Amino acid sequence: MMNSKIQDLVSTVSAFALLAMLIITLVVVGAKLITNNSSVSMAGFEYADTQIIVQPGDTLWSIAKDQMPNEDPRDVVGTIRELNRLETANIYPGQVLTLQVKQAVRPVHMVTNN
Repeated sequence: MMNSKIQDLVSTVSAFALLAMLIITLVVVGAKLITNNSSVSMAGFEYADTQIIVQPGDTLWSIAKDQMPNEDPRDVVGTIRELNRLETANIYPGQVLTLQVKQAVRPVHMVTNN
């Protein structure tokens, strides 16, 4: 009889713990979705892929500073390496690189007929 009460108590506590974890997960995911949507719409920019041709004397660092002057060049170099699957920082004149550059987003104006 005592074992039965303990098992019931453990089952009840487990059910409440799972329910609490589910609620916390839903709150965190919902907050993340709201934060992502707000930051994109309020920021006024988006990233777009573009391609450049490496010129003599170019380095990943110089390309990063030239293409994204307001960003941390270390982050931009890392992104360039990831996008182009570069194992090293060595690049060559004539090589085509894909970059993600920041572009301003223009708001869409809706036209209504009155």
